[in-house]
Amino acid sequence: MKFDNRGLAVATESDGAIHAIDHYAHELLALGTHAAAVQVAADAYPDCAMLQACCASTFLYSQTTAGAKQAAPFLARAETRLADLTEREQVFINAVKAGCAGDFESALALYEQIADRWPRDMVAAKLAEFHFFETGLAARQLEVMRKAAAANPDVGHVLAMHAFALELNAERERADEVARAALALDPNTMWAQHCRAHVFAGQSRIGEGIAAMEQYAPSWQKFSHYTVAHNWFHLATLYLSELRFDDARNAYRKYIWGYSPDAVVEHTDSILLLWYLELAGGKVDAEWCAIAPHIRANAHDTLFPFLNCIYLYALTRAGETTEAASALAGMERHAEKQTGGLAHVWNEVGVPLARGCVAYAAGDYDRAAGLLQPILADVPCVGGSDEQRGVFAESHLLSLIRGGRKVEARAALSEHIAGRPETALDRHWADSI
Repeated sequence: MKFDNRGLAVATESDGAIHAIDHYAHELLALGTHAAAVQVAADAYPDCAMLQACCASTFLYSQTTAGAKQAAPFLARAETRLADLTEREQVFINAVKAGCAGDFESALALYEQIADRWPRDMVAAKLAEFHFFETGLAARQLEVMRKAAAANPDVGHVLAMHAFALELNAERERADEVARAALALDPNTMWAQHCRAHVFAGQSRIGEGIAAMEQYAPSWQKFSHYTVAHNWFHLATLYLSELRFDDARNAYRKYIWGYSPDAVVEHTDSILLLWYLELAGGKVDAEWCAIAPHIRANAHDTLFPFLNCIYLYALTRAGETTEAASALAGMERHAEKQTGGLAHVWNEVGVPLARGCVAYAAGDYDRAAGLLQPILADVPCVGGSDEQRGVFAESHLLSLIRGGRKVEARAALSEHIAGRPETALDRHWADSI
């Protein structure tokens, strides 16, 4: 038995295996460029079940059903040692297995158990954060991250996860305070910078947000491309709040699209930024056609509804209506098979949301408004972050504006602003009503 650098017991006699686990924990939380090294380590130390499970967890981030299945041989290795492991390791392995199988609720229940009993397990907290992204369960996310932060007050990356959970629960002042505390420990805590981007947008602190994110930007190049692209996505949306279309397009072309065009994380940032550009009144044409060949297969996957909705929007905007209709039909068939809480997520919210996105993309504004309005309050359950899901509410607003429904549009805009300071974009929409 050995102990990792958080004092957690691991069933191994190998210092090398422990070092690999610690390295993976750091790279995962820091959004570093070397997290994949755990796959080499898993082959080098096949008898360390915890290391196999860590390796298996990397495949979750593909955000595809096929990608997650690649975890199977590593999980099989881990399970051969299950009886010899500590209870924490057993729970962790079962959580990773459930996540790879797409059973996010079971995975989260197990990670919550770890948060209760072994809150210094930072990897478990980070993996839980990802499944909370897929399910939109922000209140439960905050409880897990509160426990993790209390047990790891010396780790800025954990404080950043706590800060982000606070932001997702609209506790933005506290979120900014905790994010700044994380940055005081390490100015290059990328997730804390990312959290502050959400806070700036949510509080309409646009000028301050642009200045801060531009100041942070030079440091992003040292980290994974996902970090670079996603933080630039947030900076670009701040530009759009000031109607700075050229700056947003430059961010898209220079930092977001074209690095790993078959990766879901790149699809997400690219599609959402183009969508936000259009909502703000910018012109987007050739970009949709460039994206389409890279997303056709993904549009037919059914991992969580948020992805289906953005893929269907992009395909429709690219003019690939037949492909979009086929993918939507597959989503509908999947939704019909769901039971319990998943029936609500997929059938009652996900499918109407997807249909609304297709209708808006096709310019059928009355249909889009009718589909989107009844489900807006339930949209968090489809997955994504608050700012990522913002395209759905804004599409509803623009459906009302473009459909000439002025009274409803004024009410929707007022709800969208919700007491925060108005932005240039808000005033642009008000002028167009």
